[in-house]
Amino acid sequence: MFEEIVTALFLGCSAWTDWKKHEISLILTGIYASTGLIYSFMSGREIQDILIPAAIGVIFLLASVITGGALGMGDGWVMLALGCMTGTTVYLRTLGSGLFLSAVVSALLLTVFHRSRKTEIPFIPFLFLGYTGGIFI
Repeated sequence: MFEEIVTALFLGCSAWTDWKKHEISLILTGIYASTGLIYSFMSGREIQDILIPAAIGVIFLLASVITGGALGMGDGWVMLALGCMTGTTVYLRTLGSGLFLSAVVSALLLTVFHRSRKTEIPFIPFLFLGYTGGIFI
């Protein structure tokens, strides 16, 4: 229950700042990641259950560097922090749901609202929706 509440609060706050300001609080992200690591080790999570999400988070960070910021660096840091707290299954479900939801919204923006491919949308709100949706399902 601790993991779900803390993660929902973190993603909710991060989604709000990403939506309103197009930025991510690295302080909040660092606190969440540190709390997640402590919680993971205290609860006896297996090391691969931490390393797999961490590797995916690093891939997001590398993608940000390679694309010159087309994928935000903050998104990569949030993905890395999320892996510190959640297990691989929850992490992958949240990521998959977030990617799916953002793809649907992107398709709607392109086809219905005739926006350009260069239109930027924040990613963390979709992670928040994917995570909270996964809790209720």
